Amino acid sequence: MICFVLTWPQRTLKRLRKIPGFPPYQIWSYDALLRARKLPHATWIFTDFDRLSSWELELAAHACRELRGAGMRVLNDPALATGRFDLLRSLHGSGFNRFSVWRASESSSVDRFPVFLRTEAAHRGPLTDLIEDAAGLEREIARALEQGHPLRNLMVVEYCAQPLATGLFRKHAAFRVGDRIVNTLAVHDSHWAAKYGKHGVADESVYREELDNIGKDTHEAALMRAFDMARLDYGRADFALVDGSVQIYEINSNPTIGRTLEHPSPFRLESARLAEAWLVAAFHGIDSPPGPALRVADVLLLEQRRQDRFMLRSRWVI
Repeated sequence: MICFVLTWPQRTLKRLRKIPGFPPYQIWSYDALLRARKLPHATWIFTDFDRLSSWELELAAHACRELRGAGMRVLNDPALATGRFDLLRSLHGSGFNRFSVWRASESSSVDRFPVFLRTEAAHRGPLTDLIEDAAGLEREIARALEQGHPLRNLMVVEYCAQPLATGLFRKHAAFRVGDRIVNTLAVHDSHWAAKYGKHGVADESVYREELDNIGKDTHEAALMRAFDMARLDYGRADFALVDGSVQIYEINSNPTIGRTLEHPSPFRLESARLAEAWLVAAFHGIDSPPGPALRVADVLLLEQRRQDRFMLRSRWVI
Protein backbone atom coordinates (compact mmCIF):
# COMPACT_ATOMS: atom_id res chain seq x y z
CA MET A 1 0.00 0.00 0.00
CA ILE A 2 0.98 3.63 -0.58
CA CYS A 3 -0.08 6.44 1.78
CA PHE A 4 -0.03 10.02 0.51
CA VAL A 5 0.06 12.78 3.13
CA LEU A 6 -1.17 16.23 2.16
CA THR A 7 -3.00 19.26 3.47
CA TRP A 8 -6.74 18.99 3.40
CA PRO A 9 -8.83 19.26 1.33
CA GLN A 10 -6.90 18.82 -1.92
CA ARG A 11 -8.05 17.57 -5.31
CA THR A 12 -4.66 16.64 -6.72
CA LEU A 13 -5.21 12.90 -6.29
CA LYS A 14 -8.95 12.60 -6.80
CA ARG A 15 -8.55 10.71 -10.10
CA LEU A 16 -6.28 7.97 -8.78
CA ARG A 17 -9.23 5.64 -8.25
CA LYS A 18 -10.00 5.84 -11.96
CA ILE A 19 -6.51 4.84 -13.11
CA PRO A 20 -6.45 1.13 -14.04
CA GLY A 21 -3.88 -0.95 -12.19
CA PHE A 22 -2.86 1.69 -9.66
CA PRO A 23 -1.63 0.00 -6.46
CA PRO A 24 -3.71 0.17 -3.26
CA TYR A 25 -3.43 3.57 -1.63
CA GLN A 26 -4.77 5.84 1.10
CA ILE A 27 -4.83 9.63 1.26
CA TRP A 28 -4.05 11.09 4.68
CA SER A 29 -4.38 14.66 5.83
CA TYR A 30 -1.66 15.99 8.11
CA ASP A 31 -4.35 16.52 10.75
CA ALA A 32 -5.15 12.81 10.68
CA LEU A 33 -1.51 11.72 10.55
CA LEU A 34 -0.32 13.87 13.45
CA ARG A 35 -3.19 12.75 15.68
CA ALA A 36 -3.21 9.04 14.83
CA ARG A 37 -2.51 6.41 17.48
CA LYS A 38 -1.63 3.78 14.85
CA LEU A 39 -0.28 4.06 11.32
CA PRO A 40 -0.57 1.29 8.71
CA HIS A 41 2.43 -0.43 7.19
CA ALA A 42 2.92 1.24 3.82
CA THR A 43 5.15 3.37 1.65
CA TRP A 44 4.51 6.91 2.91
CA ILE A 45 4.81 9.97 0.67
CA PHE A 46 4.91 13.38 2.41
CA THR A 47 3.82 16.36 0.28
CA ASP A 48 2.52 19.94 0.38
CA PHE A 49 5.32 21.39 2.50
CA ASP A 50 4.73 24.96 1.34
CA ARG A 51 1.29 24.88 2.98
CA LEU A 52 2.56 23.81 6.41
CA SER A 53 3.64 26.02 9.29
CA SER A 54 7.12 25.55 10.73
CA TRP A 55 5.62 23.70 13.71
CA GLU A 56 3.62 21.38 11.48
CA LEU A 57 6.78 20.67 9.48
CA GLU A 58 8.60 19.72 12.66
CA LEU A 59 5.79 17.40 13.73
CA ALA A 60 5.69 15.87 10.25
CA ALA A 61 9.44 15.29 10.41
CA HIS A 62 8.96 13.41 13.70
CA ALA A 63 6.25 11.26 12.09
CA CYS A 64 8.59 10.58 9.17
CA ARG A 65 11.28 9.33 11.55
CA GLU A 66 8.79 7.18 13.45
CA LEU A 67 7.79 5.48 10.20
CA ARG A 68 11.37 4.96 9.04
CA GLY A 69 12.31 3.66 12.47
CA ALA A 70 9.63 1.00 12.04
CA GLY A 71 11.24 -0.07 8.76
CA MET A 72 8.79 1.63 6.42
CA ARG A 73 9.76 3.37 3.20
CA VAL A 74 9.23 7.14 3.27
CA LEU A 75 9.54 9.52 0.32
CA ASN A 76 10.18 13.23 0.96
CA ASP A 77 11.57 14.06 4.38
CA PRO A 78 9.74 17.15 5.72
CA ALA A 79 12.90 18.26 7.55
CA LEU A 80 15.00 18.29 4.38
CA ALA A 81 12.70 19.31 1.51
CA THR A 82 13.78 22.58 -0.11
CA GLY A 83 11.28 25.36 -0.76
CA ARG A 84 10.71 26.98 -4.15
CA PHE A 85 12.85 30.07 -3.59
CA ASP A 86 15.83 28.27 -2.05
CA LEU A 87 15.74 25.63 -4.77
CA LEU A 88 15.70 28.17 -7.61
CA ARG A 89 18.48 30.17 -6.01
CA SER A 90 20.57 27.02 -5.56
CA LEU A 91 19.93 25.92 -9.14
CA HIS A 92 21.10 29.30 -10.40
CA GLY A 93 24.09 29.42 -8.07
CA SER A 94 25.23 25.98 -9.22
CA GLY A 95 25.00 26.96 -12.88
CA PHE A 96 22.05 24.63 -13.55
CA ASN A 97 19.51 27.39 -14.21
CA ARG A 98 20.54 30.46 -16.16
CA PHE A 99 17.84 32.65 -14.55
CA SER A 100 18.00 34.18 -11.08
CA VAL A 101 15.50 34.86 -8.29
CA TRP A 102 15.23 37.44 -5.52
CA ARG A 103 12.96 37.98 -2.57
CA ALA A 104 10.72 41.00 -2.97
CA SER A 105 12.31 42.47 0.15
CA GLU A 106 15.62 42.66 -1.74
CA SER A 107 14.15 44.23 -4.87
CA SER A 108 16.86 46.88 -4.93
CA SER A 109 19.33 44.08 -5.78
CA VAL A 110 17.48 43.03 -8.93
CA ASP A 111 19.81 43.84 -11.79
CA ARG A 112 18.46 41.66 -14.60
CA PHE A 113 15.23 42.30 -16.49
CA PRO A 114 12.59 41.40 -17.54
CA VAL A 115 11.24 39.76 -14.39
CA PHE A 116 7.86 38.84 -12.93
CA LEU A 117 6.36 38.43 -9.47
CA ARG A 118 5.05 35.20 -8.02
CA THR A 119 4.51 33.70 -4.57
CA GLU A 120 6.89 31.24 -2.98
CA ALA A 121 4.03 29.13 -1.58
CA ALA A 122 0.99 27.85 -3.50
CA HIS A 123 0.80 27.15 -7.21
CA ARG A 124 -1.08 30.10 -8.69
CA GLY A 125 1.47 31.00 -11.36
CA PRO A 126 2.78 34.52 -12.07
CA LEU A 127 1.12 37.45 -10.34
CA THR A 128 2.22 39.88 -13.04
CA ASP A 129 3.11 40.12 -16.67
CA LEU A 130 6.75 40.77 -17.54
CA ILE A 131 8.28 43.77 -15.77
CA GLU A 132 10.90 45.68 -17.73
CA ASP A 133 12.60 47.93 -15.16
CA ALA A 134 13.16 48.72 -11.47
CA ALA A 135 10.43 51.36 -11.30
CA GLY A 136 7.87 48.93 -12.71
CA LEU A 137 8.99 46.28 -10.23
CA GLU A 138 8.43 48.59 -7.27
CA ARG A 139 4.96 49.45 -8.55
CA GLU A 140 4.04 45.78 -8.92
CA ILE A 141 5.35 44.90 -5.47
CA ALA A 142 3.29 47.74 -3.96
CA ARG A 143 0.23 46.49 -5.85
CA ALA A 144 0.74 42.92 -4.63
CA LEU A 145 1.05 44.10 -1.03
CA GLU A 146 -2.12 46.16 -1.43
CA GLN A 147 -3.88 43.02 -2.65
CA GLY A 148 -2.90 41.24 0.56
CA HIS A 149 0.08 39.14 -0.52
CA PRO A 150 2.56 38.92 2.39
CA LEU A 151 5.94 40.44 1.58
CA ARG A 152 7.82 37.37 2.80
CA ASN A 153 5.87 35.21 0.32
CA LEU A 154 6.70 37.35 -2.73
CA MET A 155 9.60 36.50 -5.00
CA VAL A 156 11.00 38.09 -8.14
CA VAL A 157 11.84 35.70 -10.98
CA GLU A 158 13.93 36.50 -14.01
CA TYR A 159 12.23 35.67 -17.29
CA CYS A 160 13.66 32.61 -19.04
CA ALA A 161 11.67 31.00 -21.84
CA GLN A 162 12.11 30.18 -25.50
CA PRO A 163 9.22 29.65 -27.92
CA LEU A 164 9.06 26.58 -30.12
CA ALA A 165 7.73 28.83 -32.87
CA THR A 166 6.13 32.24 -33.11
CA GLY A 167 3.37 32.36 -30.49
CA LEU A 168 3.98 28.80 -29.22
CA PHE A 169 5.55 27.95 -25.86
CA ARG A 170 6.02 24.48 -24.37
CA LYS A 171 6.45 23.64 -20.69
CA HIS A 172 7.67 20.11 -20.03
CA ALA A 173 6.88 18.02 -16.96
CA ALA A 174 8.33 14.89 -15.40
CA PHE A 175 7.58 12.95 -12.23
CA ARG A 176 10.08 11.46 -9.86
CA VAL A 177 8.81 8.35 -8.08
CA GLY A 178 11.58 6.96 -5.93
CA ASP A 179 14.48 6.20 -8.24
CA ARG A 180 12.55 6.65 -11.48
CA ILE A 181 11.95 9.68 -13.69
CA VAL A 182 8.70 9.46 -15.66
CA ASN A 183 7.98 11.95 -18.44
CA THR A 184 4.42 13.21 -18.68
CA LEU A 185 2.45 15.48 -21.00
CA ALA A 186 3.77 18.93 -21.80
CA VAL A 187 1.72 22.12 -21.77
CA HIS A 188 1.44 24.15 -24.99
CA ASP A 189 0.38 27.78 -24.84
CA SER A 190 0.62 31.09 -26.63
CA HIS A 191 1.63 32.74 -23.32
CA TRP A 192 5.16 32.43 -21.96
CA ALA A 193 3.97 31.16 -18.55
CA ALA A 194 2.28 28.11 -20.16
CA LYS A 195 0.50 27.16 -16.96
CA TYR A 196 -2.70 25.55 -18.24
CA GLY A 197 -2.24 25.36 -21.99
CA LYS A 198 -4.34 26.77 -24.82
CA HIS A 199 -6.56 24.71 -27.08
CA GLY A 200 -5.57 24.73 -30.72
CA VAL A 201 -2.20 26.43 -30.34
CA ALA A 202 -0.27 23.23 -31.20
CA ASP A 203 -0.68 21.23 -34.41
CA GLU A 204 -0.19 17.55 -35.22
CA SER A 205 3.53 17.96 -35.89
CA VAL A 206 4.01 19.25 -32.34
CA TYR A 207 2.10 16.32 -30.83
CA ARG A 208 3.98 13.86 -33.03
CA GLU A 209 7.27 15.28 -31.76
CA GLU A 210 6.02 14.96 -28.18
CA LEU A 211 5.18 11.29 -28.77
CA ASP A 212 8.58 10.64 -30.34
CA ASN A 213 10.37 12.12 -27.31
CA ILE A 214 8.19 11.20 -24.33
CA GLY A 215 9.76 7.79 -23.83
CA LYS A 216 13.35 8.97 -24.11
CA ASP A 217 15.57 9.53 -21.09
CA THR A 218 17.45 12.44 -22.70
CA HIS A 219 17.03 14.71 -19.66
CA GLU A 220 16.83 12.08 -16.91
CA ALA A 221 20.24 12.82 -15.38
CA ALA A 222 19.58 16.57 -15.24
CA LEU A 223 16.13 16.09 -13.74
CA MET A 224 17.37 13.63 -11.12
CA ARG A 225 20.07 16.13 -10.15
CA ALA A 226 17.43 18.83 -9.70
CA PHE A 227 15.25 16.55 -7.57
CA ASP A 228 18.29 15.67 -5.46
CA MET A 229 19.02 19.37 -4.95
CA ALA A 230 15.38 19.82 -3.86
CA ARG A 231 15.78 16.83 -1.49
CA LEU A 232 12.61 15.31 -2.92
CA ASP A 233 12.09 11.64 -3.76
CA TYR A 234 8.63 12.28 -5.15
CA GLY A 235 7.09 15.17 -7.08
CA ARG A 236 6.81 16.72 -10.50
CA ALA A 237 9.34 19.03 -12.12
CA ASP A 238 8.05 21.71 -14.47
CA PHE A 239 10.75 22.81 -16.87
CA ALA A 240 11.56 24.20 -20.27
CA LEU A 241 14.36 23.77 -22.76
CA VAL A 242 16.24 26.98 -23.53
CA ASP A 243 18.93 26.53 -26.18
CA GLY A 244 18.63 22.81 -25.44
CA SER A 245 19.36 23.23 -21.71
CA VAL A 246 16.91 22.12 -18.98
CA GLN A 247 15.62 25.09 -16.98
CA ILE A 248 13.69 24.11 -13.85
CA TYR A 249 10.76 26.40 -13.02
CA GLU A 250 9.55 24.52 -9.95
CA ILE A 251 9.28 21.10 -8.36
CA ASN A 252 5.86 20.41 -6.89
CA SER A 253 5.75 17.88 -4.05
CA ASN A 254 1.97 17.46 -4.44
CA PRO A 255 1.37 17.38 -8.20
CA THR A 256 -1.99 16.67 -9.75
CA ILE A 257 -2.20 13.20 -11.24
CA GLY A 258 -4.79 13.50 -13.94
CA ARG A 259 -5.93 11.64 -17.03
CA THR A 260 -6.25 12.65 -20.68
CA LEU A 261 -8.87 10.45 -22.34
CA GLU A 262 -10.15 12.82 -25.00
CA HIS A 263 -8.15 14.86 -27.49
CA PRO A 264 -8.40 15.51 -31.23
CA SER A 265 -4.82 14.34 -31.78
CA PRO A 266 -4.18 10.56 -31.74
CA PHE A 267 -0.51 11.31 -31.07
CA ARG A 268 -1.44 13.22 -27.90
CA LEU A 269 -3.70 10.41 -26.73
CA GLU A 270 -0.96 7.84 -27.25
CA SER A 271 1.49 10.01 -25.30
CA ALA A 272 -1.06 10.21 -22.48
CA ARG A 273 -1.56 6.43 -22.49
CA LEU A 274 2.16 5.74 -22.34
CA ALA A 275 2.82 8.33 -19.64
CA GLU A 276 0.05 6.91 -17.45
CA ALA A 277 1.28 3.33 -17.87
CA TRP A 278 4.85 4.30 -16.95
CA LEU A 279 3.65 6.26 -13.92
CA VAL A 280 1.58 3.32 -12.67
CA ALA A 281 4.61 1.04 -13.10
CA ALA A 282 6.75 3.48 -11.12
CA PHE A 283 4.27 3.47 -8.23
CA HIS A 284 4.22 -0.32 -8.24
CA GLY A 285 7.98 -0.11 -7.88
CA ILE A 286 7.67 1.68 -4.52
CA ASP A 287 4.61 -0.19 -3.24
CA SER A 288 4.97 -1.93 0.13
CA PRO A 289 3.50 -5.30 1.07
CA PRO A 290 1.25 -5.66 4.13
CA GLY A 291 2.90 -5.57 7.52
CA PRO A 292 2.33 -4.74 11.18
CA ALA A 293 0.88 -1.33 12.00
CA LEU A 294 2.96 1.19 13.92
CA ARG A 295 1.77 2.35 17.34
CA VAL A 296 2.94 5.97 17.56
CA ALA A 297 5.38 6.45 20.45
CA ASP A 298 7.14 9.71 19.58
CA VAL A 299 7.04 11.96 22.66
CA LEU A 300 6.43 15.17 20.71
CA LEU A 301 3.55 13.67 18.74
CA LEU A 302 1.97 12.22 21.87
CA GLU A 303 2.20 15.57 23.66
CA GLN A 304 0.68 17.40 20.70
CA ARG A 305 -2.21 14.95 20.61
CA ARG A 306 -2.80 15.53 24.33
CA GLN A 307 -2.83 19.29 23.81
CA ASP A 308 -5.19 18.96 20.88
CA ARG A 309 -7.68 17.08 23.06
CA PHE A 310 -7.50 19.87 25.63
CA MET A 311 -8.02 22.55 22.98
CA LEU A 312 -11.09 20.77 21.63
CA ARG A 313 -12.66 20.70 25.10
CA SER A 314 -11.82 24.25 26.16
CA ARG A 315 -13.53 27.47 25.04
CA TRP A 316 -11.18 30.00 26.58
CA VAL A 317 -10.54 33.49 25.20
CA ILE A 318 -7.54 35.61 26.17
